[in-house]
Amino acid sequence: MKKPTCLILVGIGVLLLIGVLVFVVPIFVEMFQEMQQMSEKHTEYKRTLRQYANEPLTVEQEKLLSQLLEVAGETSDPQNPQDLETLLSTEPYVTYIKTQDGEDYTDFPTYVAAMPTLTHRNVVLARLKEFLGTEVEPAEQEIWVDYYYIMRDWSKTGKDLFGNKKEFDELLQKHLVQPLMEQVSGPTELTTKIVKMGIISTFIIEENEVFHHAWRSRLLNYGPQKGYLRCAIATPAEFALMRSFFEDADTFEKWLTEPFRVEEDTEGQENE
Repeated sequence: MKKPTCLILVGIGVLLLIGVLVFVVPIFVEMFQEMQQMSEKHTEYKRTLRQYANEPLTVEQEKLLSQLLEVAGETSDPQNPQDLETLLSTEPYVTYIKTQDGEDYTDFPTYVAAMPTLTHRNVVLARLKEFLGTEVEPAEQEIWVDYYYIMRDWSKTGKDLFGNKKEFDELLQKHLVQPLMEQVSGPTELTTKIVKMGIISTFIIEENEVFHHAWRSRLLNYGPQKGYLRCAIATPAEFALMRSFFEDADTFEKWLTEPFRVEEDTEGQENE
């Protein structure tokens, strides 16, 4: 199914879900007019996201990798997921994430537990405002951002809107529609935002796929130890965020090494 058609169907489905059929015709026309614009934004955003996820390490990041590998040589089993997380709790990496996030973390588990950090939430809010194309009221901001992270967690194993429609509808209703209805500033404007967010949900799901593809490629190219460390160094915030969705290091490592449920394409291969 072509993406514009797919997105329109998602939008219509969301409209039916929230029970505002009186707005279907005008909003459908508006959404159809905006579809090409949203699709173009999404295409550009996904291209940029792939580039970011697959960016080769900088000289300074390579130095950090060498430091961690030197420490790893002193451990008994450096390829064990638990030991790899211990490596990320050493001073070189903890100092590194402080420069990235601006906050102090005692170790890697503390950084994971802090996810999503305020820094990451602000990035997500700016991203959602760009896609929504409308001003997000202060009272609504936490709802939109919380929904983003709920979707990231829900779709981590490849769940999508069409293959898991009942789950998605319940999630959308509970975590987006109902909370927003308590913050209504204008029915038509709110309905438009909800429909757009239903469509944006497809983009959020793809973010997990993009990062999974980049990280798994690193593990395949460099092995479980170097590949894992490269992932944590290249995209620290996203790596820690995704780790926060899993109960332990072993489960996360298994997710990293197994193919994503949806078919992964060959775009964005890392060229290091």
